[in-house]
Amino acid sequence: MPILEGTPVSPGLASGTAIVYDFEVGRRLCVQHAGESGCDVTEEWERVDSALAQSSHDLGRVAELAGNAPVSATSLSLLSAHAAMTAEIAFLVKKHIDHQQVNADRALESVIAAWVERLTRLDSEYLREREQDVRDVGRRMARYLSGSMPWSKGPLKADSIVVARELLPSEAVELSNCGVLAIVADRGGRYGHTAILARSLNIPMVSGITDAARVIHPGDRLLVDGETGLVVVNPTANERGVFNERMTRVAVDSSTKMIECGQPCTTLDGVGIELVANLGRPDETASVVEQGLEGVGLFRTEFMFIDAPDRPDPATQGAIYADIANQLAGRPLVVRTFDLGRDKIPPFLLSDEAEQPNGLHLGGLRFLLAESSLFESQLQAILEVSQDHDLRILLPMVVGSDDFGKAVSVIQRVADRCGVLRTPPIGAMIETPAALFCLDQILDQADFVALGTNDLTQLLLATDRDLAQAKDDCTAMHPSVLRAIKSVVGAAARLQCPLCVCGEEAGDPDFACLLVGLGIRELSLGPTLAPAVRSAIRKIDSGVASRVASRAIDCDSVAEVRELIDEWRSRDFAEADFADRPFDTALRRD
Repeated sequence: MPILEGTPVSPGLASGTAIVYDFEVGRRLCVQHAGESGCDVTEEWERVDSALAQSSHDLGRVAELAGNAPVSATSLSLLSAHAAMTAEIAFLVKKHIDHQQVNADRALESVIAAWVERLTRLDSEYLREREQDVRDVGRRMARYLSGSMPWSKGPLKADSIVVARELLPSEAVELSNCGVLAIVADRGGRYGHTAILARSLNIPMVSGITDAARVIHPGDRLLVDGETGLVVVNPTANERGVFNERMTRVAVDSSTKMIECGQPCTTLDGVGIELVANLGRPDETASVVEQGLEGVGLFRTEFMFIDAPDRPDPATQGAIYADIANQLAGRPLVVRTFDLGRDKIPPFLLSDEAEQPNGLHLGGLRFLLAESSLFESQLQAILEVSQDHDLRILLPMVVGSDDFGKAVSVIQRVADRCGVLRTPPIGAMIETPAALFCLDQILDQADFVALGTNDLTQLLLATDRDLAQAKDDCTAMHPSVLRAIKSVVGAAARLQCPLCVCGEEAGDPDFACLLVGLGIRELSLGPTLAPAVRSAIRKIDSGVASRVASRAIDCDSVAEVRELIDEWRSRDFAEADFADRPFDTALRRD
């Protein structure tokens, strides 16, 4: 039977029966045009108000369903964002009706199309996937403008796996309330709100399956692997057996890893590795304590600006930092100042007529220095909270000692103005090729450094890491990236500057063990990834890891590095976490 390969966007394993959800979701809204020109503006405005009221009521019902499910506060906030977006779209539709003298249906179509087109031109995967939310809101309003009834899901079988061209966020919540085991879709990425909700609801999800709703038929038996992105259609008895064994092993491993959460992350030869967390939202803080992590190594603050209609003031920002610090109960909190610019422009900095700034020169630390009032507002909040808590400042996309020094001067100026008694440690993100050539000068000024392998990998390999075809080559396991990491480790050791790796791949057990071999002693990763990484590190010898890393640096390709790790795994990790991935290799066919 066929094995389909997609992109894993929500982890987990599921075995069940396909339910094909064939409601067509297009980029263009299908609406009825009652008149091509001229209309009664008052009447059309009333239709918009009615659609807004019904949509808001509908979203309230979905939020209530979500509130009764185990979703995070972040996921609930996504639904609140839909409500706010609905009101904004209604306002724009009314404005379009007034200016263009068209009916509400045509105005809605034009507003949604313009918004979607603008989002799809952005480079950021996160922001591109806001298109999904716009179309979700637009389709809901179009339904009420046309007077059609909401689609009813009805009862589903206990083992249902939903297959769709695309599943929109509000639909994911409604379907989860029906007990869906997994989601398989043609469209939808990891940073889309549907994927975020699926992860929050612990529903495995695989996207990127071309023509999923046509290739898979109602009633087909499916095995869905949200770890590897594989979907097996009508599996053989042998395939079901392999999959069921893996499900059992994963369940046992999960229990073992949770027990290890209270134990130190130490190699077999006694080398301690500090595990800290990457956080993107405040509501994730509780998991830091739950997973036994030693603090937050990277708190991304962009959401406070990207999601805000107006400039957030220092008090608003400070309240968020203080709340996180209180939950951490003395553990350190490293706050990365906002990494905006390029493809991440806050809405309050853009007018409808403004063009999106282009070029790396407007990104990271350069953007911070250019937007001095916004930068100083954030610094004020951090500095004030740092007087009572262990907060540290991390500056993104540092290019050299000059821009880092300028930022340090701004921090000192704000500290003097605020009258704070203590300036917290200031660190530099090493994630640009330029920084690699002036490491000593940067590290000489910095109190600590964080190695951002995500951007460093993309820039070193001249590749867009969002492209599916690049996913095997655009990895921090590339020998060139490994050599760059080794050079940073050497400089940090020579200048006695604390170093942490913050890239997403630090949460991969294979790569984490390789990093230990390269000399890394602190890893910042997603909290949910910590158990697997801790378990893997506790089963390696740092001396062996060092020898493997030395060989990896001399490899010619990513494939050679992976072969080396496979060899290492087979010799030393027969019982380790690396062994819990047989589904991928056992079922993949040429």
